Amino acid sequence: MIFGNYIWQVDSVGESDGTYGNLHPIILQLLKKRGIVTPEQIQRYLFPKLEYLYNPMLLKDMDKAVRRIKEALAKQQRIVVYGDYDVDGITSCAILVKLLKSLGGNVHYYIPSRLDEGYGLNKEAIEEIHSKKTDLIITVDNGISSNEEVKYASSLGLDVIITDHHEPQLEIPQAIAVINPKQRDCSYPFKELAGVGVALKLAHALMDTYACPQKLYQEFLELAAIGTVADMVILLDENRIIVKNGLENLAFTDNKGLLAMMALLNLKDTPVEPSKISYLLAPRINAAGRIADPKIAVELLLSENEDHAFELANKLEKINQERQALEVKVLEEAKEIIEQKIDLDTNSIIVVSSPNWHPGVIGTVASKLVEIYCRPCIMIAEQKGEGRGSGRSVSGFNLFKAIGDLSNLLIKYGGHEQAVGLKIKVENIDLFREKINELHKDAFKKMDLRPKLDIDLELNKRDLTLQLAQQLELMKPFGYGNPKPVFICRNLHILDSRTVGNGDKHLKLNLKSHEANIDAIGFNFGLYKEDLEMASIMDLAFNLEVNRWKGFEGLQLNIKDLKVPFLRDKLLDDVEKNYYKYFLLNLNNRNSAVLTEKKGIDKSNFVVLANKTTQERMNYIKGLFETQRKVIIVVNTPYKAWQLLTYLNGYDSLINDIKVFYDLSSIINNSANNFIVVDPFAEVSDENFDDIVFFDTPFSIKLLNAQLTSLPSTSKIHILFKRGHLRYNFLVCRQILPSVNQLKAVYHTVGKLTAGKFVCTLDIYKLIDILHEQYGIDMHTVGLINVFNIFQDLNIIKFNQKGGLLNITDYRKHDSTFKLESSRTYMLLHSLAKDVVEFYNEYLILQSKLF
Repeated sequence: MIFGNYIWQVDSVGESDGTYGNLHPIILQLLKKRGIVTPEQIQRYLFPKLEYLYNPMLLKDMDKAVRRIKEALAKQQRIVVYGDYDVDGITSCAILVKLLKSLGGNVHYYIPSRLDEGYGLNKEAIEEIHSKKTDLIITVDNGISSNEEVKYASSLGLDVIITDHHEPQLEIPQAIAVINPKQRDCSYPFKELAGVGVALKLAHALMDTYACPQKLYQEFLELAAIGTVADMVILLDENRIIVKNGLENLAFTDNKGLLAMMALLNLKDTPVEPSKISYLLAPRINAAGRIADPKIAVELLLSENEDHAFELANKLEKINQERQALEVKVLEEAKEIIEQKIDLDTNSIIVVSSPNWHPGVIGTVASKLVEIYCRPCIMIAEQKGEGRGSGRSVSGFNLFKAIGDLSNLLIKYGGHEQAVGLKIKVENIDLFREKINELHKDAFKKMDLRPKLDIDLELNKRDLTLQLAQQLELMKPFGYGNPKPVFICRNLHILDSRTVGNGDKHLKLNLKSHEANIDAIGFNFGLYKEDLEMASIMDLAFNLEVNRWKGFEGLQLNIKDLKVPFLRDKLLDDVEKNYYKYFLLNLNNRNSAVLTEKKGIDKSNFVVLANKTTQERMNYIKGLFETQRKVIIVVNTPYKAWQLLTYLNGYDSLINDIKVFYDLSSIINNSANNFIVVDPFAEVSDENFDDIVFFDTPFSIKLLNAQLTSLPSTSKIHILFKRGHLRYNFLVCRQILPSVNQLKAVYHTVGKLTAGKFVCTLDIYKLIDILHEQYGIDMHTVGLINVFNIFQDLNIIKFNQKGGLLNITDYRKHDSTFKLESSRTYMLLHSLAKDVVEFYNEYLILQSKLF
């Protein structure tokens, strides 16, 4: 059994209410999840044209900002664009500097040092800017919280225009203009612009005023797309328009700096997607601000000289390599501290510190630690008695509020729910760690900290088509707020598996689908190859993609996680053999028995644990077996029996005391305490049992009622099954109930093998191989035997079975139109399969009534 790497969180959404052209219903469901439902919203999303951008003059104070900048340009006043050291701030700075220079402005820029100055405006920087006879400061990606700094600048005679996208505080700085869509009195339709998006709006307004050429705006879109992706704002509405158009322009950019960087990264002449921005371009631009001088990155984007641009690009590449090495070193040191000094049982929030860490990389490392340990993490770099910290959280936990509750121990803090920054005296770090865990231990008791994978939709095999994969590309660009859809599909049959890539790191699968076989690729899943050789079926979480190669287009599943409910090993073979030995006999007896009136269901002794995971269910049963009470576990399918027995086989002292039966009547007069009965028709009424456990779901509502109404009033009843378990019942039905195509294939194959003879002997396993080779049909032995039972019911064949051999004693020619309603075997099996489907459809209603 393979449990997978994640808990799959399926966020179900109802079907879309309408249609939109030829758009696949699944695309409409995905759009509905993103809040995109009306024809107008769908049109804007699928075709994010520049004409859909909002008028920049709708932003509060935009008119004031344009007026003041026009004045500065007209009077040749000295303008300083005050940026930030991350990609958002650097691209914002480059846009405004380029534009103002093109308009003849006396423009300069200032980026504060991350290490020496920190984020935002500061008085020392303002004094330096003032000393150079500056008249106007324009902030980009900062300034909304700089009340005191703006007052100080004003006192020196400096005008300030603020452009920012961060959350405003109650008091807004008294600047000449404050452009931020998140201001409470700003009616701009879209609030989620990145800092570079706000800077682009100012550029747009100025370009309209001065009738600038459109080509310049296209170049600004490229920079805005890079900054927007890097800053992790939602890629919907205007951000989607900016990124979609900006990335398309990027393939044809004239920006010397971007051309140099893209050549270095082999991105020229290839489509640039957000993932390439996030993992290739952005880290290199960011690296300068993290551990070196952010001006290098600004100069790269402003460069007009090809040779100089390549020189700067290479310099950034070296800085990024240093940053990567530094992150690896800091990550390893942090993991060592955690494993040696942090008790993860009592520390739900990790707080680690060291004087050896560079403040520029601790935020990135904190994110990696959250992925590793599945809990919030705060990393603190100690310097001269003070610690500069950076924290990242997990979904559902507000880290900003958590550190705010301990503000008395901090010098300074900021951030939002998922990411925080702080300053603290080194002497307070241990107390801070102790208090933050003490205050929030109860919150984490209620949280499941295991890694989770958000699933958009569960698909069936019929949905896995190239057409759907092609239409999914209309949803690009993917990124934060518009993630690449993750689907799951269950019960996929593996036809072939192999490893590919250096060191066999990756997994390549060929899967059986509804119409044609499907390829799947799992990067870094190569280690699963050996186990998958014993897997009949698997459940996959994946992205649905178009695989393009040398003019060929095909469907491909990009594996995100996989789960295998059971492995076809000797244990499963033995379980199935014993299970099916009794199954048909008991099914026949069940349907021929006279049903008697039974008592009602007494629910007073019920314990319902339907929401537990498979692992938790099995742990629960182990606990019951260890109580020395008399316990019986009722299991309905061989696959759930395999799961339970595989788990219990890991406990030698326990498994030796457990008796396993495949027919309830075999238990009579057995003196053991612990029983597992793998019998879907078991009706336990023996009052000697202290605990009766229903491990998985019965095959039908009728069988469930029969089992529950037979229960003794003295026993404690444990309900562990859930609706999802019915997949295993349906698998049994698929194994035992042959399809019409299978019936025809077997009939024709037997005709060829007997060569007109009325009497012959056939090897069951060779016959199964022939069916696979000639017809592509995979059959279980019990399914094949049922084909012969059906033929015998229909007087087409007479046979008897001895071990793995079928002795055909009569074979009659037939036209392959089988009157299946005349076969008792077929009708019994067909009725059972219908019961499973009915139970699945009615389950939720029944559950509310019974449990």
